[in-house]
Amino acid sequence: MADDKEPKPPSPEPPARAAGEGAAVPPAAKPEAAKPAAPPAAPAPPAAGAAPPAASAPAPPAPPKADPLKEPVPSRAIDLMRQALPDALLEVTYHAGQALVRVPPLRLLEVLRFLRDHADLRFDYLSNLTGMHWPKKERPLEVVYHLYSIPRRHRLTVKIDLAEGEAAPSVTGLWPTADWHEREAFDLFGIGFAGHPDLRRILMPDEWSGHPLRKEYPLEGNPGDHVQYRDVGTAEHVYRYDKAAIRGFGWKKEVEKTGTGKG
Repeated sequence: MADDKEPKPPSPEPPARAAGEGAAVPPAAKPEAAKPAAPPAAPAPPAAGAAPPAASAPAPPAPPKADPLKEPVPSRAIDLMRQALPDALLEVTYHAGQALVRVPPLRLLEVLRFLRDHADLRFDYLSNLTGMHWPKKERPLEVVYHLYSIPRRHRLTVKIDLAEGEAAPSVTGLWPTADWHEREAFDLFGIGFAGHPDLRRILMPDEWSGHPLRKEYPLEGNPGDHVQYRDVGTAEHVYRYDKAAIRGFGWKKEVEKTGTGKG
């Protein structure tokens, strides 16, 4: 008798297992401790007779910084002098925004007259005239003229150099105010001015010996300089000569409401 039951389908085979899947994993190996680095090898000693290594050349010095006080500035006076009197300009310098020019003494009056009379310059005011003493220079005396233009409102400084005993030309014919300026330079520096109408001392007594602003003049004065010239009557401030208290100058201020003294 035939079996009425249907045959069962074959059961599917299990999937293949990947290699190593399900296998026991061995524990990870511990990293080895880092070994200390070996010390650097000592440099080999130089061979006998070997030349020492050449030293590196020093760096070149930095260029000096420009002095801002000596920077050139525009100057109409210098421009016109270079056009009209080029051979009279011995030196042109600048200081603090002002132009300075050095000229020969023999050309001084020509240069100053040009600066005074030129329509574009009009240096009508001699604001100052002074002397300088530079003992180490070949021509140790210097006269400095400070010019100002009132209508043009600009300035210029003019300088000349003189040897000992050489006189500068007087500029009183250009600026009458030079009269007392030149007398002061004569009094304190011993600078002569040819053509001055009345060249004599103006600050020191006529019989004074020497010129106090020259470099060789002693700071405390010469012996006998500090003379009592006149009597002083009763006054609140009396000047008394006290050799023991004062070195050199010899004058001591004392307040005395009564008494007399010398001054």
